[in-house]
Amino acid sequence: MINQICTLLQDKKILILGYGREGKSTYQFIRKHFPDKVVGIYDKNALPDTLQKVVSHGGNSFLEILSEYDIIFKTPGIVLDTSDNSLLKKITSQTDIFLDYYRKQTIGITGTKGKSTTASLLNHILKNAKKDAILVGNIGIPVFDMLEKIGKDTIVVFELSSHQLEYVTHSPHIGVLLNIYQEHLDHYGTFEKYVEAKENIFLFQQQGDVLIYNREFIKNTENIKAEQITITNHSDDADAVVKENKISYQGQVLEVNEEELLLKGQHNIYNIGVAYVVAKLCNVTDIDFEMAIKTFRPLPHRMEYVADINGVKFYNDSISTICETTIQAALSIENIDTVILGGLDRGIEYEPLVEFLLDSDIRNIILMPDTGIRIEKLFKSNDKKRKDQNIRMVSNVEEAVTVAKEVTAWGKTCLFSPAAASYGFFKNFEERGEVFKKFVLNN
Repeated sequence: MINQICTLLQDKKILILGYGREGKSTYQFIRKHFPDKVVGIYDKNALPDTLQKVVSHGGNSFLEILSEYDIIFKTPGIVLDTSDNSLLKKITSQTDIFLDYYRKQTIGITGTKGKSTTASLLNHILKNAKKDAILVGNIGIPVFDMLEKIGKDTIVVFELSSHQLEYVTHSPHIGVLLNIYQEHLDHYGTFEKYVEAKENIFLFQQQGDVLIYNREFIKNTENIKAEQITITNHSDDADAVVKENKISYQGQVLEVNEEELLLKGQHNIYNIGVAYVVAKLCNVTDIDFEMAIKTFRPLPHRMEYVADINGVKFYNDSISTICETTIQAALSIENIDTVILGGLDRGIEYEPLVEFLLDSDIRNIILMPDTGIRIEKLFKSNDKKRKDQNIRMVSNVEEAVTVAKEVTAWGKTCLFSPAAASYGFFKNFEERGEVFKKFVLNN
């Protein structure tokens, strides 16, 4: 397959649009297979001096240079503000090229929340069942970096973000759509456009493919050509039903003992249920499945226990960028006395989170810019405002941790679950989480 990808790129003038993690991976792939090919790279930041045979493009606009190239590798997250079809036809990505050649052995997993956990869990289950499996994608592993490790029988578990799906023209053989909530509205402009990007997980599937989804999040199924497997955790009206700790599918009931799991939370039982459906499609036995879920360790920055400092337990949930994930974390972790919120404002609605907090027993709500300013206004304008809640505005993570140590009661918990993106303040949610942990551990 690598040879076919190289044939596609052989005589093309190539632009790498964005020199982040995936852009760097694309450059390395091209340089390895085409050592003499001159490549264009656009990035707002200065490129390293070590790059060879590169035409560097900078500035705040890149539209005027697109016409100079035959193939444009767009990095996920870059906004294309154009409707020019002659330019859009040139847009591709590692994701789309990979799916063109490897789609039949690919399980694609997307969703606003839970996709990293579900993809990592599924990969762990498959490996523990002695399957040849590999994990790639939005989890932080560019797929071109792993091409040489993929054989004809390798099962590729591909975590797919909306940005990776936005311009694809191919869909995976098995598609999983966990959920869709408000997210990335700064990029898409409207929730409808965000949904359209997510639905590319199945838009190009064919008969013989499989789509696993929750009907709560897909209303129009007319365009679905694949076999449909529905899953729910709210009713009995689906092919697979997850209720409390029981997963019902194909006439069987699998009971999950949460006390035996390292992965906590009712929302993660749902993710386990989704992984169970996919595992059955891959011929994993129930025995192998149950053994694997007991040994799966949660990913860093996802309801991650940090430490007990002077009688206060601190949890790092930096992955949380929307209200729903913060609410789920608050429901999953016991004895929360303090929650720390705030980050980049991308226009999502915070009313549900404020309503939840007002009805909760959480006494201390520490808010950081930018979204913290909006959340504070919602608290002040809400008629249900409780007099005993301590709402504090701080300027950064360090100050938030300092205040949390002061106000959180002994024997209680502080949850860092921002319900907002990290960009503009940190490189990514991982860096934000590491900064939080550093300040917690700095006594």
